Amino acid sequence: MASSPLSDIISFSPDTHTVSVLLVDDDEPTVEMSTRFLERELDDVTVTGFTDPGAVCEHVSKHDYDCIVSDYDMPGQNGLDLLASLREDGCQVPFVLFTGKGNEEIASQAISAGVDEYLQKDGPDVYPVLANKIETLVEKHWAESQVRQGFLAIESAQEGIGIIDADGTYRYLNPAYADVYERTREELVGGHWSKLYDTEERARFESEILPELEATGSWRGRATGVTKSGRRVPERLVLTQLADGGHVCVVEDLTAEEDLLEDLAIRNRALDATSIGVVITDPSREDNPIVYVNDGFTNMTGYEREDVLGRNCRFLQGAETDQSSVRELREAIENEESVTTEILNYTKSGEPFWNLLEISPVRNDAGETVNFVGFQRQITKRKEHTIAIEEQLAWLHDFGRVLSHDLKTPLTVLKGNIELARDGDETRLDDARRAADRLDALISDLSNVMQQGDLVSDIEPLDLGTVFRSWDAFETEPSSLTVVDSKHVLADERALVRLTDNLVKNTVEHAGADTEMRVGALPGGFYYEDDGPGIPEDERDDVFKPGYSTKSGGTGFGMVSIKQIAMAHGWTVTIGESQSGGARFEFTGVESLDE
Repeated sequence: MASSPLSDIISFSPDTHTVSVLLVDDDEPTVEMSTRFLERELDDVTVTGFTDPGAVCEHVSKHDYDCIVSDYDMPGQNGLDLLASLREDGCQVPFVLFTGKGNEEIASQAISAGVDEYLQKDGPDVYPVLANKIETLVEKHWAESQVRQGFLAIESAQEGIGIIDADGTYRYLNPAYADVYERTREELVGGHWSKLYDTEERARFESEILPELEATGSWRGRATGVTKSGRRVPERLVLTQLADGGHVCVVEDLTAEEDLLEDLAIRNRALDATSIGVVITDPSREDNPIVYVNDGFTNMTGYEREDVLGRNCRFLQGAETDQSSVRELREAIENEESVTTEILNYTKSGEPFWNLLEISPVRNDAGETVNFVGFQRQITKRKEHTIAIEEQLAWLHDFGRVLSHDLKTPLTVLKGNIELARDGDETRLDDARRAADRLDALISDLSNVMQQGDLVSDIEPLDLGTVFRSWDAFETEPSSLTVVDSKHVLADERALVRLTDNLVKNTVEHAGADTEMRVGALPGGFYYEDDGPGIPEDERDDVFKPGYSTKSGGTGFGMVSIKQIAMAHGWTVTIGESQSGGARFEFTGVESLDE
């Protein structure tokens, strides 16, 4: 048999609580003597003496006492008058009339006035009796207070609490219990519990719930009640068997909870339906861990829910994550502010991806931050495009500076020599012609570079070897170019011809027309190499910058054109060394019909 839920309540007794006594007597020596005797007779007592009965009520209103012991015959106000004043003020602690004048009339008045004990001062022997009466009265008062407080707690509890006897009849229930079923206490007390359930649920109680309650002493679970209006009420029940065969029933209306769960389920389905990753964290817990992620997050990152719940979001960061973005996020969270940033994150498999991350604090009605919610969008393609544009703009900035310098220099030489020729020095015309040739070369190369915008306007399958063998496309006809093997690549013919032209011209200009050149296929691309002097390893990163050239008077724009044509097709070009020590250009990311 299970014990009552109230059995574990701590009972108050003189063994666990200091007894506080207020002693009222207009004779100060009597107060001092009574205090000594009470402190000797009671183990744990605090006695406060008062000689002015007129000030007692105000004092008691500000201090707590367990018992008041008062003389009867005092100037201005006797003990019974003091009791009446205290009761009017709401003071209900035990009151002992301890008087030196004892007669039947006073005793009768004391009983009528409601004193808890009446005792005459008959010398030192009376103090053990007084101490015993105080102890008994205080213990009784504490017990009554505890029961009263317990009852008030049950009455005001939000959970419904009822007592049902062995016949199934309600003997008591608090207002919250009746409210669950949209009824009053008067409608339920004295009636049978079965009136609150339909036929199917009553059968369940009779066949399952009540037998288990009788066998084990308790039962807890869910049931469905019926309100006065006929509405079905999902409820949580806790039943506890009583010794007389009845039981205590605690009921909680789950309507709001189930509505909330249904609403939450709808919201979760909605969040899972979006491709945006949604993360919710709990800053009240150590390290602000993740408490919720949607399907969009798991699809984006490759992590399952069980992989991430309880962890801080920083596990998505990696070696190349920009620490300034990390600091921006950390500071916003510390300051409980919203933040939007782009950050490089990593999937479970280690693949980097660009994440557009928006984080906002979630505050309760009191304005306190209870959660952070983060929305994540995969923007890798957009970010790569942005980076490419930024690189293009940076290149154009450098290109403009080099172009300005390289155009102005021969132009200045040209103007200067023309002026000298006008003055009669015709030998200067040769120098002017060379400066003009230099300008012509620069403008020709510039034209190639600036035409990159329409390089990939007409993509078609092209035989790589055929393009490299189109000698009429070159200003310089190489005497030694071998196509080791070929493949069909998807490219713009005009742009690819210009790329091959620049590769061959670069070899001829730097190594001579007789230099051996080779073209061949690579998995996902192709290569071009020569037997010339090669490009020093420490200079290879600078080759595609505007103005770079190892040849005296070279513009460097031929290499720029090669890079721009490759980028326009989405290819990657790298520089290495051929087996003979010459330059080797490898183009990868090239689409082909042969692979």
